[in-house]
Amino acid sequence: MESVGSQPRRSGFGWEQEGLDHVRELMPQVEPHRAWATFQFTGASGRVNECDLLIAVPGGLYLLELKGHPGRVVNHGDTWQFHDKRVRTLKNPLHLTDLKAKELKEQLTRAARVLSEDPRQVPFIKPAVFLHDPDLVSELDEFQRTAVYGRNDGVSGLPGIWDGLLGLPPERESRRVTPRTGLLLEKLMKHIGVSHSMAHLRFGSDWRLEPRALDAGPGWEDRLATRDDGLVKESGRVRIYLAGQAASTQQRDAVDRAARREYQVLQGINHRGIVQAVQIREHAGGPAI
Repeated sequence: MESVGSQPRRSGFGWEQEGLDHVRELMPQVEPHRAWATFQFTGASGRVNECDLLIAVPGGLYLLELKGHPGRVVNHGDTWQFHDKRVRTLKNPLHLTDLKAKELKEQLTRAARVLSEDPRQVPFIKPAVFLHDPDLVSELDEFQRTAVYGRNDGVSGLPGIWDGLLGLPPERESRRVTPRTGLLLEKLMKHIGVSHSMAHLRFGSDWRLEPRALDAGPGWEDRLATRDDGLVKESGRVRIYLAGQAASTQQRDAVDRAARREYQVLQGINHRGIVQAVQIREHAGGPAI
């Protein structure tokens, strides 16, 4: 996608790069087609968002979450299970992708105002999930199939990522992406500092956080974490309270108090169904437990 967008570094995951390459092969190398792959940005909430693919096509602007799990996917409510040699379980990723899309739209709109551009020209960003393993078979129900796509040449039973989404005309004319829109997006993405810093993946000096959030909501996110000191390897879950870029001193103090309060409450509870709070300290995004 380098000729019409940017992927400053190839994905560290072979399965993810294969999915990105599939979309690149389908995408015409002409305006207004543009793409930004494997990037991250910090939202106004303070959340650091890892993104797989933002793609601009004449029909609109889409944020795609890529999943390369093989086998047969079924769902129980919003919990998905991929059955292959082993069973992989995850929550429907559309919710978190929608949060990322909203935060990205907010940051691009803010950048447009700073650069004296018309913020109304920033397109709506529609989230979608791309299940790109060639042999994946989907048995997701009608509700969980919403905004979920498979390969264009696959056997998944899902709509193709290009024929069913990226190659379609806009849902409404206001969402059409023009060559001028593409140039504006390029300018705004540079302004918000799309980066590849890994500082947010550290918790203290010894815990390493997973790049992708496990769960998230307004004002918080959870990430899996591991610690290996040479003698023992531990795993845990870190909850980060997002203070936000524009927070006042009072708002930041309120976030700190909420984090300390939860930590203190957990100290007095010993139950197999409730995780133990090991430590509380400052993280790049805000206080964290």
